[in-house]
Amino acid sequence: MNAKALKALQILENCARNKQAIYYKDLYDKIGLNCENPKDRNTGSHMLGEINILTLDKDDVMLSSLVTLREANQPAEGFFEYAVELGKLDADANEDERLKCWIKEMQKVFKVYTN
Repeated sequence: MNAKALKALQILENCARNKQAIYYKDLYDKIGLNCENPKDRNTGSHMLGEINILTLDKDDVMLSSLVTLREANQPAEGFFEYAVELGKLDADANEDERLKCWIKEMQKVFKVYTN
């Protein structure tokens, strides 16, 4: 895991301990990525995937569930695609099921990091 990913992990763990979400833009700004740049967004997406692999292995939680789009107040599509890959969400889930999956993951994260 590179330095930016490690810094992002620390930021997200701190958010989890404080039961807070963070916007993609705010997270990316803190680690030196530009949300307006497609290459940086792709880098950030892969980085969040790495973080998920680590936290899924360690605590069975998707730490990236704390990262949301400002305009939608929920994660980007990549979060839900990864949840499908992991079997946490059906591929044909409707919007309500997707939101329930996301909220459940956030609650699991908060429980792990505050206990």
